[in-house]
Amino acid sequence: MIGLCFENVTGGAMGLNDALPYKDGMTKGTGSTADCIQVMGDDNHYKLYFLSDGHYGKNNASYNAELDGKWLETAGAACSDTVKAGQALWYVSKAAKATPHSITVAGSVLATSATTPKECTDTYTLIGNPYACDVPLNGGVVTTGAKKAAASSEADNIQVMGTDNHYSLYFLSDGHYGKNNASYNAELDGKWLETAGQACSSTIPAGRAIWYVSRNSGTTVQLKNPVAEE
Repeated sequence: MIGLCFENVTGGAMGLNDALPYKDGMTKGTGSTADCIQVMGDDNHYKLYFLSDGHYGKNNASYNAELDGKWLETAGAACSDTVKAGQALWYVSKAAKATPHSITVAGSVLATSATTPKECTDTYTLIGNPYACDVPLNGGVVTTGAKKAAASSEADNIQVMGTDNHYSLYFLSDGHYGKNNASYNAELDGKWLETAGQACSSTIPAGRAIWYVSRNSGTTVQLKNPVAEE
């Protein structure tokens, strides 16, 4: 999972093929044989693209050099779709697990101090870290309408995928913890915690994305740039 943290040098969205240029180690092909990306849109639905080797048509007999090494949605048809900072995508590699490779994400660093609040219209919303720096959960993830509780099963959650491709889960605490949630710490009220009753300093790493799990309809989520606010 990749959180896009760059934008066009003139600002705003940039071409998909500019944001994720072809590099050695990627696998080009004609569809199912190629590397693929699934990009989450604002409507919480994915669009699928594959890394073309330029071939298309019946038995892949036709070839267009201009499409070789480009991300396409349809074989033989150039793709002008754009992506923007804060979007997230899944990269599906055809390379063997024993031969990992790096993926280059290009663009200009996002300069804004905070993102536009994103409304969580579904229970699960995929949100990319739009900044080229780690964003702290507490102080960096700002919500309105979110549900606080003493346990992750009742509160809003954030699921962060680590470099080991496993998720860490955090919940929005109401400050209560302990047996029967009888203890209360005001400093933890409204904070993202991994363990009830314990302060948390975790971050959303640069280039990563989160799943935001909303318990209420109409919750909005905003990410703040810690560097811009210093």
